[in-house]
Amino acid sequence: MMNLSKIHLEEVKSTNSWLLDALTSASQPLPEGTVVYTLRQTAGRGQVGNSWESEPDKNVSFSMLLRPAFLPIPKQFVLSELCCVGVLLALKQLGVPALTIKWPNDIYAGDDKLCGILIEHRLMGGILSESVLGVGINVNQMRWIGNAPNPTSLKLQGVDTTPEIVLEAVTQQISSLYTMLKEEPEGALTIHKLFVGHLYRRTGFHPYVDVQSGVPFSAELKDVDPQGPMILRLEDGEERKYWFKEVRFVLPCGVVKE
Repeated sequence: MMNLSKIHLEEVKSTNSWLLDALTSASQPLPEGTVVYTLRQTAGRGQVGNSWESEPDKNVSFSMLLRPAFLPIPKQFVLSELCCVGVLLALKQLGVPALTIKWPNDIYAGDDKLCGILIEHRLMGGILSESVLGVGINVNQMRWIGNAPNPTSLKLQGVDTTPEIVLEAVTQQISSLYTMLKEEPEGALTIHKLFVGHLYRRTGFHPYVDVQSGVPFSAELKDVDPQGPMILRLEDGEERKYWFKEVRFVLPCGVVKE
């Protein structure tokens, strides 16, 4: 399994930004498996400009450095799948109930968001030279002052633990899956099956909104393409393939969420 080297930051705007900057400015190359973490992230970044609210000392945010040069660029989505599955399996071991993965990369407990993930890549000479897996997990936060529609935490889900315990469990699980991806011929397929099998709204018909047209519709989740898009099947049998930000989920509370 990959050796993990942890760097603790007392406070930082974004662990992803810090690690990406360090890759450029460090006097020596950072080793694969470097984990930068903090309990005080002040300006966490989510997908496509979204922000991540985190109360100081209540939660954990971290970024892990991978060097997946062995992975063809068109197959990079497996790293997102790997990260999601690793977080879910680790939190499940800690006793968090009703865990699923909301496509493409949020971790839900029931209908509430427990964890957000942001993965950023650097390419060199046509290969994935570096990938930074950014993860924010709500551990002990009980209230949010922003407009997030459905946040939750391990504590609100009845699990009493510490951010440090969560960090150790999650990073070890991600490391184990990454080793499997590198070393086992069927590693990518195994991870993909675990990802699809744990998806939010995996069965039944649910409400969505097509972003381009603004038209709501009902569909069931048929599959996820290994390159990333979600495949939905409408009630009349029509199949639609959606990339991120092309479709929105309608949550039980009536909120429309990407």
